[in-house]
Amino acid sequence: AVAEPLYVSVAPDASDAWRLDEVAELIRGGAVGIIPTDTKYAFVADLESRTAVQALYDLKGAGSSKPMSILCRGFSDIDRYTQGFPDNVVPGRQQAFKIARKCLPGPFTFILWAGKDLPKVCLQSGGRKDCKSRRTVGVRVPADAVCAALLARLDRPLLCSTVPATEDGSDDEGEGRGLQEPAVMADVYASCAFVVDAGVNYNPASTVIDLTSSPFKLLRRGAGDASLWIDDDAEEEEGGVKGKEEDAWGFS
Repeated sequence: AVAEPLYVSVAPDASDAWRLDEVAELIRGGAVGIIPTDTKYAFVADLESRTAVQALYDLKGAGSSKPMSILCRGFSDIDRYTQGFPDNVVPGRQQAFKIARKCLPGPFTFILWAGKDLPKVCLQSGGRKDCKSRRTVGVRVPADAVCAALLARLDRPLLCSTVPATEDGSDDEGEGRGLQEPAVMADVYASCAFVVDAGVNYNPASTVIDLTSSPFKLLRRGAGDASLWIDDDAEEEEGGVKGKEEDAWGFS
């Protein structure tokens, strides 16, 4: 019989964050599970555990070419695993790093060029191992007390991807305001090692902005204010700064 996930209920303000200690131990041991963020609940795995990364990709039914983001503790993690925020800016607009300082922690996913410390994605497929270096990576610093408390107990970021909505989702990815109910997720994803319950979630997904293109591209308008990065009038121009929303697949 498959063991049921460890089910941990935590106050939304993380006043009982000690309950996360066992979850942190499971993650360090290569386990995959579900945690809250300031947008969607997300599947998470140790970024540097190949078995955990494999399990996460299998859970999402994803190939190695599918992008996933990393949940970071702060700008030091972003600096380590990416090449940082770009210097190229629109004339008259603030430097990207300074705008990011206003946005993070917050409901944004920023796509940046990957740094040399970002591990390759190595997946087993058809009896052979397929390893790919990631050229880019989505980074998140959630403004969520429970997520922050868990990340503080770990040594590095978590690889993450959205948990589909359990009810009234706008699509299979739950990218709209679809309901996410932890108790239901624990039943549906019984193969997960843990579920952290910080309450039923009806939040929109993050705003996804690709900072590797010039001009920057809005891939998904979500909870974060995109106007800090993208001019609304420019967004309407043909061939302008609006990217393909499917490029935001899986970002929480």
